[in-house]
Amino acid sequence: MKEQQLKEYTRLFFSFNNPIFYSIFLVIVVLVLIYIFFKYVVLPLQRSHELEKKELELKNSKLMSLFAELDPDPVLRINTVGIIIFCNAAAQKLLTLNLPEGKHISEIMPKIKFDVANYIQKDKSKSFSTKINNHYYAVLFRGISSLNIAQIYFHDYTEKKIYEKRLLHYNQKLRELSNSLQDKLEGEKRRIAGGLHDGIGQNLLLMKLKLQNLQDNLPRQEKDDVKKIIDSLEKTIADLKNIILDLKPRILEEMGLIPALRTLCHRISVETSINGTVDFSGLEERLNSKTEVAIYRIIQEALNNIIKHSGANEFNIQLINTDNILRLMISDDGRGFAEKDKINSRGIGLMNMRERVENMKGSFKIDSDIGKGTLLVFEIPKEI
Repeated sequence: MKEQQLKEYTRLFFSFNNPIFYSIFLVIVVLVLIYIFFKYVVLPLQRSHELEKKELELKNSKLMSLFAELDPDPVLRINTVGIIIFCNAAAQKLLTLNLPEGKHISEIMPKIKFDVANYIQKDKSKSFSTKINNHYYAVLFRGISSLNIAQIYFHDYTEKKIYEKRLLHYNQKLRELSNSLQDKLEGEKRRIAGGLHDGIGQNLLLMKLKLQNLQDNLPRQEKDDVKKIIDSLEKTIADLKNIILDLKPRILEEMGLIPALRTLCHRISVETSINGTVDFSGLEERLNSKTEVAIYRIIQEALNNIIKHSGANEFNIQLINTDNILRLMISDDGRGFAEKDKINSRGIGLMNMRERVENMKGSFKIDSDIGKGTLLVFEIPKEI
């Protein structure tokens, strides 16, 4: 009985009327069709695409080789492990190697210590400079992932470097000349101040004393006239003292920068009614005389500008000693000036201040705007 049932099941299973048989047959047909499609359609297209890609890369490589060969600047090409695979004629001449191909790039350029393969895969670039055979070159390393290579371009900027060195040399000479002129100018100021004090100043003082002695023996009307002359002489002597003080501030030589600046600001506040304040920090010891004179002249010039042009009611001077830098800040609440004037700095006073600071290898910044006052910031090395 069981054998008959098994035969019956087998007959039904392999019968063409069984839906499972049709399903299996359909799956086999679909698999055959998919195989035929991949073998005769997809795979040929894929091989064709890969072939076209290789041909395109080859064309690009040949084109790059052609351009590199014609490039008057040196060009190297390396693979992912840093081996040189191409070198144009200019590079061969530069590197004084007949066959640099096959060498590792680090043998020729020790500065290339980074991961070459990473730069190529990520299409990264890197710029640096190097010196070869007494010539200066700007070098551009450029990774090209599509070709699995990197190109190294050299640009000779030796002439520019020579001009820069000459310019630095001339600037140094100009700075030395300017410093020499400033020293001679200070010496001439001291000479003129001494001459005014010992000559004209003494003569005016003697004239005043003689008139005062004569005044007691004169009639009333003549006394009044002599009194007016004496008053005029006193005013002239006071003006002369101010001129001498500007030319040769004795207090700067004898007592130092801080007392001299306090005296200068007090005198300006009294004479102009512009309220001035001075703040110092970290200046327990005196600076060298050349630095003190330079800073005093800068502040003197800045205060002259405030008096003449700012229309300010107040000004403030801050001098701060931080390590080896002297930071000087001069501010006022005046009318200020526009950005274009800030850039041009056409005023003689600003030009003189800038020249003094640059001669001391310092920096000079201006922060000003119309109606918002002015802030001058100087940073000067302590030892000049």
